[in-house]
Amino acid sequence: MAVMNEDYRQHYRTWIGFTRFIKIGLASVIILLILLAYFLL
Repeated sequence: MAVMNEDYRQHYRTWIGFTRFIKIGLASVIILLILLAYFLL
């Protein structure tokens, strides 16, 4: 049970890091598109 709990905890940390990476990437793409639209118009 302890090994399963530790494995689950590690998976949870990995998933939180992955979702944080996705959020940062998505925000940077949106900001980039806004800046491109601002400079092109």
